[in-house]
Amino acid sequence: MSGCALFLLSPLHASGFLAAAPLARSPRCAAVVSAESHWMDFLKFGGAPPPFDVLSKTQEYVAATASAASDRGEYLPAPETYYADDYVFRGSIVGPISRRDVAETQKSFNLLGAYPDIDRGIFGLTVDPQNPYRVFFFERWTATMTGSIKIGPLTLPPSNKRIETPIHVTSITWNPDGKVVYESISPPVDRFEGNTKGAGAVFGLLAGAGLQLPASVGDPARILAARMPSATLMHALIAQQKLNTDVFRGALGKTWSGEAEVPAWWKSTSKGAEPNDRLVHH
Repeated sequence: MSGCALFLLSPLHASGFLAAAPLARSPRCAAVVSAESHWMDFLKFGGAPPPFDVLSKTQEYVAATASAASDRGEYLPAPETYYADDYVFRGSIVGPISRRDVAETQKSFNLLGAYPDIDRGIFGLTVDPQNPYRVFFFERWTATMTGSIKIGPLTLPPSNKRIETPIHVTSITWNPDGKVVYESISPPVDRFEGNTKGAGAVFGLLAGAGLQLPASVGDPARILAARMPSATLMHALIAQQKLNTDVFRGALGKTWSGEAEVPAWWKSTSKGAEPNDRLVHH
C-alpha cells in the first residue's frame, strides 16, 4: 500500500496553479548556510544564487505534466529532461526513492484513469527565504472516481464519489543546471478539511475509492497506540513497508530505493516511516 504514495511526487493537473495570486519575486539574497553544517545544505549549492527564475521554472514543470496527461488521457510523469541524475523524492512515510524507481512504480497505477478530472488546486507558490533553489506550494486535490484503481492484485471499482482532500505542502528543489534534484511532500495541514477523513493526496484518492488505510486517523489501532505507550503501531507500519519493499521487491510499489540507487548526497539512512536518524554532518 505505501508504495502508492509515490504518486505524490507526480504533477497531474494544475488549473488551480494557473489561477494563483501574483507570484512573489525570487529572493535576491544567496542561500543562507547555517553555522552548524546540516547535511541538507548540499541543496543550497554553496550559497550561490540560481541562474534562472525558480518560480517560472516550477510553473513550467507543473504545466508540462498537466499538458502531457490531458493530451494522452493517461498519467505521464514530467519529461525526464526535468530531473537530475541524483534526484530524490521523500515524503513523511515514503522514500528516499530514485527517479527510476518512482517511474517504474507509477506504471502499474491507474490513478488518473480512475480520477480523470483530478485537479491538484495548487496555490501560494513561494521561494524558501533560506534557499532560493527551493519552491514551496499548497495543494488541495479534488476529483471524481469514475474508473478503477489497481494496486498489485487488488482492483478498486469506480465509486463515482467526488473527493476533496485536506491541504498539504509540496516542495521542489532545483539544482544550478535547472534540474529537479529533490521533491518532498508534507502530511495534511488540517485533517478536518475535505471529505477523506483526514487522508491527503494519494491517500485521499484511495480513501475515496473505499480503501481502509492502515494507521489512518480514526483507525482503532492508532487510537489504541495513543492510549497505550507500549503499542507498536509505527513498528508494524515499518515492518509492513520492509516486507513489501525489501522482501517482496516492491510488489505493491516500492516505498524506497535500494542503497545503490540513492545518490551519495542523501545522507540519512532512515527509510519510509522510520524516525529521523541524523541532523548534521559529523
